[in-house]
Amino acid sequence: MTSIVNEYRSGRIVLPGEKLCIVEEFMPGSGVYERNGTVYSRCVGRVLYDYCSRKVSVIPSPYKTPIIPKPGRIIWGQVYSVSDDIAVIRIFRIEGAKALSGTFTGIIHVSQLSENYVRVVEEAIKLGDYIRAKVLTSWSPYQLTTKNATLGVILAYCSKCGKPLWRRNTILYCKACGNTEKRKISIKYMLSE
Repeated sequence: MTSIVNEYRSGRIVLPGEKLCIVEEFMPGSGVYERNGTVYSRCVGRVLYDYCSRKVSVIPSPYKTPIIPKPGRIIWGQVYSVSDDIAVIRIFRIEGAKALSGTFTGIIHVSQLSENYVRVVEEAIKLGDYIRAKVLTSWSPYQLTTKNATLGVILAYCSKCGKPLWRRNTILYCKACGNTEKRKISIKYMLSE
């Protein structure tokens, strides 16, 4: 009688979203997910390749999983680059979580800024603005949206004098110089009358 012994190979530590293989090589097991034919790690852990059943799994690490942006989560960030159709956001907080496990970048396309038509990004957000946004994707740079009344600019500064802007209905104004500016304002804007 012949017995078949499974051959396993494991070893390296992997992070969430790390590419492990393609489905033609190994089928997804536990602790992984498949997207467009590629298998990725779902958690921090040790990768396990089962050569008999042709499955790949990730055995979760006993250590804490890093705090990273995930689809559906709300983040706070600051706009640090703007073009006509894209804004780049430095993510510094995930609502409901403690400290982030590193530095993360998000991108908002002009079509994701508002339910209403926005021609160019600077009609809705500007360089230096602090925003509240929702994460759409699980990979970096994270795709973000501000299409909700609770999402959008939560703090902005005057483009003329640099002082904080105050919310008055749908307009932001500067108490120091009288300048008014338009943004895609969150109903959670920090300074209002």
